[in-house]
Amino acid sequence: MGDDPDRWQTVARLSDAVEAQVLLGRLLADGIDAQLADQNHVQADPLIALALGGVRLQVRHRDLTPALAVLERLARGDYALDEDFDPGASID
Repeated sequence: MGDDPDRWQTVARLSDAVEAQVLLGRLLADGIDAQLADQNHVQADPLIALALGGVRLQVRHRDLTPALAVLERLARGDYALDEDFDPGASID
């Protein structure tokens, strides 16, 4: 079981469910199979978040290395937008 490439492995624990959703979206956008655990508990009762250890961001064991690389790039700010970023024309 320890070598099962399909088993879920926690790569981050977050006390903020919204931040967890952002990280999940980034991993999914990069083609990494990911999921959140305990998100509903944390959103329903934020006071229990500490006892649960927060929202767990999980990836398949086979995706551990690329997932950690994405999280490192996020922490460095590699995905940050410039102050003068123009998203294009708005839809009115």
